[in-house]
Amino acid sequence: MNGKARTWTLLLLAVLLAVAPAAGAGIDLDHYVIPELKVNDSMETIAISGVLILQPEWDGSRTSGIPFGSIMVHTADGRTLVFDKDGNQLLSISDELSAKVPTPGGVEKPCTWLHPLPNDSRVYHRDNETFVLDIAGNLILTVINKHPPPVEDPITINITSPREGETVWIDVVPPRVAVVGEVHAPAGLHSVVVRSGTGEVSCGNRPEFACSVPVSAGENTITVVADNHGRRAEKTVNVTVRIGLPPPPAIAVSGRVTDAGGNPVPGALVRFESVFTLDDEPLAGTNVTGEDGRYRVDTPGYRQTVTVEKEGYSIIREEFIFENLTNDLDLELELSSRTVPGFGSALAILSLTGAFLLIGRKRR
Repeated sequence: MNGKARTWTLLLLAVLLAVAPAAGAGIDLDHYVIPELKVNDSMETIAISGVLILQPEWDGSRTSGIPFGSIMVHTADGRTLVFDKDGNQLLSISDELSAKVPTPGGVEKPCTWLHPLPNDSRVYHRDNETFVLDIAGNLILTVINKHPPPVEDPITINITSPREGETVWIDVVPPRVAVVGEVHAPAGLHSVVVRSGTGEVSCGNRPEFACSVPVSAGENTITVVADNHGRRAEKTVNVTVRIGLPPPPAIAVSGRVTDAGGNPVPGALVRFESVFTLDDEPLAGTNVTGEDGRYRVDTPGYRQTVTVEKEGYSIIREEFIFENLTNDLDLELELSSRTVPGFGSALAILSLTGAFLLIGRKRR
């Protein structure tokens, strides 16, 4: 290969080591034996200002190029050691002190981790080793990664709507729920998918997401799934779906139930029934008055039919239209008129008739 005619590709070996498959099909990597590496601990560790370029005919410069067949070792203490094909150490480079250069993805990395390679190169992996071969199968670079894998922040998902346990009213068919939130993915984001028991939709790959997912009437579990080519996170929210127009906000009504003399009536059943229904059943709130005759009822809607029942009192049933979310309503019960047991209207007529007959006989 002619070095002047060769084109080059920037290879980020740190990424390849993390995500690439083990080895290429049909390649016997055991054929490429790594020689004993002769580490020179007395060698000065330097910093470099640019990426090291492979040179078919090395000019001996140890700051801008390295020879074909070089072996690079990324150590656990943050250095990059460079050896020739026979295992003789050429360089000891500090990753931290060397220049940072942008990767093709726009992320800055130490230049010791970036290597321009010929475009016709082939790259293969075995455990923590990377082998770069030219088109003829000659080994032109070996990289050994002893650096611990970077600790990445986990992907986190925040669903802002709907809230956990929320009841969602939907007046369109088929029903769909809008799911809104954001994803925190420091290493990048590949995709966001939202699914339910009815179906799933793709929400793209941006940190903020908002999409509409199909649901069914009743209980639903909605799951947001985010991934970044290796890491994956899920977040679920449970909602109840109701079909129809949502009821009005709940109002609170409190007050006292008394008799005609203003005395409290304890144990009276107070029922507020809304004009709205749920599953064809009226929405209602009930309470029983305490010893002081007081009650409190929470019920949806401003228009209510109020019923008060207490044994010995006439039943109250009256419609009210409230204007506020919090209201006061005092109610008065009247004693019911009672007849003497066994002394009904029919018996009263017979008694009166008998009395008139007796009076008539006495006058005779």
